[in-house]
Amino acid sequence: MKLVAPTVELHRSWLESATEWGTFDQEGAAYHLAELNGLDLRDRADFGRWVELLISPERPEGFAPDSNFWLVEDGVYLGAVQLRHHLNSLQLRELFGHIGYGVRPSSRGQGLATFMLRAVLWEAAVLGLRRVLVTCREDNAASIGVIRACGGVLENIRPVDDFARGWGMTTPICQFWIETGA
Repeated sequence: MKLVAPTVELHRSWLESATEWGTFDQEGAAYHLAELNGLDLRDRADFGRWVELLISPERPEGFAPDSNFWLVEDGVYLGAVQLRHHLNSLQLRELFGHIGYGVRPSSRGQGLATFMLRAVLWEAAVLGLRRVLVTCREDNAASIGVIRACGGVLENIRPVDDFARGWGMTTPICQFWIETGA
């Protein structure tokens, strides 16, 4: 099991994961890049263009520079983690944080999210980030456990307000800080 750069070779496995999630329009900046560019991720050519966007250092205006990694074992896409290099906007500082991750539904409960978060904390340290903000919904006990297992310290539980609702939030958001060791 390892973290790799996104690659078009995982298209079929990624599609199987997206089917498990029940949507091709998942949340998150990575999916927003596909949407902004009118890409249909079911189409291999569009998927390839999306992968190029994910690994490119260039970002559209308003997007924070980031690094994207996919968790793979034996050629199977298991999940993804994104590290934003800095928090350039209020929605990142208040709602989304430095790191976002997700594990395909059929692979949950195996410690994969903890593995990804620990690995990307090392990447954050390499970038010089001394601590990172990681957020999750207050009702997501599994993610809270992952964040705490990786050293997360709860700073705040952000209530749902008009700003949060404007970004699709319907549940209070837990804001954790994790020291990277940088």
